[in-house]
Amino acid sequence: MENGTMRRSGRVLLIVLTVLVVLAGAGAAVVLRLDTRAKEQHEMLSRAILARETWLSDTRVRLTENGAELGSYTLDDLGLVESARSYITVGLTQLDLLPQEEFEALGLRERISWSLGGRGSAQNVTLDAASLDTAKPEADANRVERTAPQDARVSFEDGKFTLQAETGGNTLRDGAVHDAIAQALTGVVNMGQEPQTIEAELTDIDCYEVPEITEENTAFDIQESFEDALDGFALTINFEKAAPQLNFETPTQTISQEQAQALVTLNADGTVMVDEAGVRALADDWAALYDIPDTKYQFKSEVDGYVPIQFLDVSYKVDCDALTKELSERLRTLDAGEVVPEIVCCRNGEPFDIKDTYIEVDITNQKVTFYKDGERIVFTDVVTGLPDGHQTITGLFYTYYKATDIWLDGPDYHVFVKYWVSMTDLYGLHDASWRTNFGGDYYLYAGSHGCVNTPEEAMKTIYDNVTDGIPILSYYHERPVQEEPEETTDAQGALE
Repeated sequence: MENGTMRRSGRVLLIVLTVLVVLAGAGAAVVLRLDTRAKEQHEMLSRAILARETWLSDTRVRLTENGAELGSYTLDDLGLVESARSYITVGLTQLDLLPQEEFEALGLRERISWSLGGRGSAQNVTLDAASLDTAKPEADANRVERTAPQDARVSFEDGKFTLQAETGGNTLRDGAVHDAIAQALTGVVNMGQEPQTIEAELTDIDCYEVPEITEENTAFDIQESFEDALDGFALTINFEKAAPQLNFETPTQTISQEQAQALVTLNADGTVMVDEAGVRALADDWAALYDIPDTKYQFKSEVDGYVPIQFLDVSYKVDCDALTKELSERLRTLDAGEVVPEIVCCRNGEPFDIKDTYIEVDITNQKVTFYKDGERIVFTDVVTGLPDGHQTITGLFYTYYKATDIWLDGPDYHVFVKYWVSMTDLYGLHDASWRTNFGGDYYLYAGSHGCVNTPEEAMKTIYDNVTDGIPILSYYHERPVQEEPEETTDAQGALE
C-alpha cells in the first residue's frame, strides 16, 4: 500500500517535473523568439528612420520653366524639413526609436509590448504650404529677362493710329513659384525609395500675368484717340535759342491747340495729314518779324559775350524751308514741345558764321583765344601794336602759313622767334622772348609794331594745332588812345 502510494507520488512528481521542465524550455524559447524578433524589429525601424532622414536631406526640388532649369533646392532650402518630418512616420510606439541598451534592460512583458508595437510603413508626404519658403527660387526665377503683357490699345506711331491687340508676356504672377512647387510636392512617397529629384515646372500651372484690357472686353475709337492726342497740344518756336545774340523783343511763337486742330486732319486709314501750305504761311509770317537784313555780325567773344564786329556786314534770315519741314513733321507725329528754328547768317549773299574752330584776337582786352572743334585750347594775355601808328590790324583773316625758328626784320628791329603764325604777309602771331609782361594796358605804351606778341608756351600750342584756313578774328570795341608811361621796365617793348 505504501509502496503503491509512493510509486504514484513518484510518477506525479516526475510528471510535474517533466511539465516544469517543458514549461521552462517553452518559456525560454518564447523569450528567445521575442528577443530575436524585437532585435530584428529594432534594426528594421532603425533602417526606416535612417531612410527617412536620408530622404529628407537628399531629396531636391528642381524648378524649371519650359524645360529650362531655374534652380535646384533641398527641402531645407524651402523650409520644409520639419514640416515633412512631422508627417512622415514609421509606426513607432514612441516618437523616437528606443536605443538598444534600453531595450535590453526591459523585462519580458515590456519587450513583448515594444515588439508588437513596431511597424515600418511607406506613406505619402503631406506638406504644410504655410511653411513653404520660396525666397530662393523666386530670386532665381526673376533673374530671367521678362516682358510684361501689353493691354490692347490704340497705338500711334509714325503719324498713324492703329488698333493693337493685347499681347502676352513672361512676367510671373504673384505666387506662381510657390504654387508650382507646392503642386509638385503633393503626393510624394518617401519610405522605401531613394532620395528623389522632384520636378516643378512653372508652365504646369497658370504662371504668367495676363493683359487686363483686351479687344473683347473693351471698345476702341481711333477718332477719339486722335482728339485726345490734340488735347493741350502746343508747339513753342524758340527764336531766342536760335539766335540769342539778336535780342528779339518777342523771343518765342506758339502753335496752339486750336491752330494745330486747323492744320491736321485724320484720314480714314488712321494717318494724320498736315496742311503744309498753312504751316509755310506761319513760317513766312514769323520770318517777317525775325529776319534782320542789314546789321553787324554778332560775335561771341570770350570775355564780353556777344559784341558787334563793325567791319563785318551781315544779314540774319529765318530758314523758312527748314522750319516748315520740321513743324510739319512735328504736327504729323503730334510731337508737342519746343522747336528751335535755324536762323542763317549771311555775308555777301553766302552763309557765314564763326563757330567751332577759330582764333580770337581781342585787342580791347588784350586776349587771344583759340577754339578747336569746340574746345578752348588757348586763352592767354598778349601784347598787340601801339595804338598810334603801329596798331594791330583788324579784320577777318585765315591762316595760311606758319614757321619755326625764324628772324623778323624791320626798319629798327631784328629779332628771333620760335613760332610764327600768319594773319597777313606782314602781320601774325608769334612768341616774344624779350617780353616779361603781357596783357593789361601794357600795349598802350610798350606795344608791338603790329604783330600779336604771345607767351611762348601758348604760342607753341597755337603753332602745333593750326592748320590752313582757320579764321582769325582781330577786333576792338573802341579804338584806344596811346599813353606815354612815366617809365618802362621792358627795353624791347616796342619791338615787333
